[in-house]
Amino acid sequence: MFKAMTKKAKLMLMLAFVASLSLQSSFAQDADAVTDEELTQYATVMNKIDSMKEDLQVRYNEVIKNNELMDEGRRFLELKKAWGDDAKLAEISATDEEKAAYQGILDEYDNMVAEFKEVYPNLIKDDLGAALYNKVRNAMKSDTELKTKYDELLASMQSTDEGDSETDAGGSN
Repeated sequence: MFKAMTKKAKLMLMLAFVASLSLQSSFAQDADAVTDEELTQYATVMNKIDSMKEDLQVRYNEVIKNNELMDEGRRFLELKKAWGDDAKLAEISATDEEKAAYQGILDEYDNMVAEFKEVYPNLIKDDLGAALYNKVRNAMKSDTELKTKYDELLASMQSTDEGDSETDAGGSN
């Protein structure tokens, strides 16, 4: 049947086929398009995760500052620079007690990070689901407009959170 067709008919058939493929592709893209609701869900979860990261950093800094041997962080930084090099530790006169305290801080930080790494994927799984998380994340890689919209949404959420925490702090006086 294909041999009996004229060149013009074959060309028309090919064009129709290509058009149907591109139509299917655009329908598939529309079906896979990230909705505003999905983007908001994603941003909400990522905002929670960013907040958890900030809390982890604050807790870590408090552990350092609250350790008497770390001189509010100054000695910690000296030990950090020399850590792993016995000659440098001797050069800064690091005591066994300071080394033990420094190692204790590192261990506590490792525990905080492990706790975060345990909670982080569960938060994504429970609040978003892996499919939605991957859909939005992958869409933002190729869609700069969507990424910009996400960044603006996240910034808005973060500024709202900061306003809420300032209000909370001001209200407790």
